[in-house]
Amino acid sequence: MPEITLRHEIDTDEDTYWAKIVFDAAFNEKMYVGSMKFPQWKLLDSKDDDAKLWRRVQVDPPVGDVPAAVKKVIGDRLSYVEEGTFDKKTKRYSFKVTPSTMAEKTKVAGEMWVEKLGDKKIARLTRISVEVKVFMVGGLVEDRILGDLRSAYDKGTAFTNEFIEENGL
Repeated sequence: MPEITLRHEIDTDEDTYWAKIVFDAAFNEKMYVGSMKFPQWKLLDSKDDDAKLWRRVQVDPPVGDVPAAVKKVIGDRLSYVEEGTFDKKTKRYSFKVTPSTMAEKTKVAGEMWVEKLGDKKIARLTRISVEVKVFMVGGLVEDRILGDLRSAYDKGTAFTNEFIEENGL
């Protein structure tokens, strides 16, 4: 099962990052739909208690140029539901992703956490594993998913740092 760990520096403190970036629906819609041109980002459900914050979001990423073999498997449109839990004590967000196509053959899961670098500087680390069990093209689809995730996180980080600067966060 291929896995990547992404590291990005973000110009804010840990509490602001979780509250005003990760778990702020308006921010996420601006980033995904407005900046990154995803057809949709939608908060489906969220719950919060003393120990955990839980949420479900639906995301329709742009499909773009996809190799013919991959397109044959995933089709012209792709969406997914992310179910995530933030543990308030450990300050770690664990998530799993269920795609709209091949859900029974695809496993995408990850964990996100931050490390403090300064008063207004953190490193966000995200570990993501992907497994696609489709004969002949599974590895191609895994590579595509990981590449798209890396690109989306890079673009999202740039938008996040601009947003933080513009809004004094």
